[in-house]
Amino acid sequence: MSTRKSRAPSGSENGNSSAASLPPVPRRERGRHGEDQYVSPKKQRRRSRYASGRGYDMPREKPPSKVDLLLCVSEGAPSHSWRTAPLTFDRKRADDRELWEDIQRIYRDELQGPWRRIFGFKKLKHILPVEYTPNGVPISKDSKDIPESQAFMHAVHHPERIRPEREWIDWFTEFKAEGHGKSVGLEFQEGLWADKLAIIAILITVAIVVVSVIWAVRGGQLQTVFTVMSFVLTAAAAEIALVALYYQVTLSS
Repeated sequence: MSTRKSRAPSGSENGNSSAASLPPVPRRERGRHGEDQYVSPKKQRRRSRYASGRGYDMPREKPPSKVDLLLCVSEGAPSHSWRTAPLTFDRKRADDRELWEDIQRIYRDELQGPWRRIFGFKKLKHILPVEYTPNGVPISKDSKDIPESQAFMHAVHHPERIRPEREWIDWFTEFKAEGHGKSVGLEFQEGLWADKLAIIAILITVAIVVVSVIWAVRGGQLQTVFTVMSFVLTAAAAEIALVALYYQVTLSS
């Protein structure tokens, strides 16, 4: 009779170890509080997959080379609207001095205008970084990383004194990135130019006095001269007061 050999069970020492595979053994790790914890094979494979670097295959987004800002100034009451002007700069090529020279030019030529600058009684008081709502209303952003208003004022009035570095360029680039696609920029807040108004009032007063003296010297009656000049002086003072009141009300609104 032929003797039939018995076959070793799968996974035994007498069998073929290459043909059968043993189930993975859970790995023991030290827990947070010192106790022993066992990590399942599924969690081990997940950790090894993340450790292999697959989670970092996606390239990180780089900020765009062109940065868009929106500059604005309030029109005042009763319109309650803002005059805006766009500004675009290349963060890789421009420096701080060139940036603020462009900001100064846009404010004076487009937002303020030459006629408004010469004959108006508004003066730049503050510059604030803002973020625009979908309706185009600027809202000031409060952050500890935002420079003080004095730094903005010095930069826009004296761009030639700024070093050709990239500190402002980097700040505006980061400020734009924090907006998450929203329009951001600067708001130029204006106030009453009291010094200019006072100088005009003084000049008008001096002119009236000089005309009165010349009129009296050339033979004019003193009573008539002083009556006419008093009326002119009162009318001029009333006009200056009304102009000051108008600007004060519109700017405060």
